[in-house]
Amino acid sequence: MAQYVYLNHYAKTGTLAISNFVFYQIAEQATNKVRGAKVSSGSSKFQVFKPISIKISKGLVSVAVSVTISKASQINAICLAIQDEIASSLTAFTEMVPFQIHVKVVNVTA
Repeated sequence: MAQYVYLNHYAKTGTLAISNFVFYQIAEQATNKVRGAKVSSGSSKFQVFKPISIKISKGLVSVAVSVTISKASQINAICLAIQDEIASSLTAFTEMVPFQIHVKVVNVTA
């Protein structure tokens, strides 16, 4: 599995690549922008759970986000807003990288 994606910037000298960690940060910030949702965090001291999973395979970036949503909001609308926000953020920062976005609700808070 690749740790970065090469971007086609049409330059004849050098290449430009985006790291796996950059996609993680973009997805985290975009998710936390959506009102009523935030990226889940593990409750244990020794955390094995990763709330955001990034997989890069054959130039396709798959983003899986585990979120906590407030009880007063509509879950379907929030999940769609999260997908839209992540998609627009990835498009803005990385231009034309193909991606898939999966949102999993792991907790609903009061």
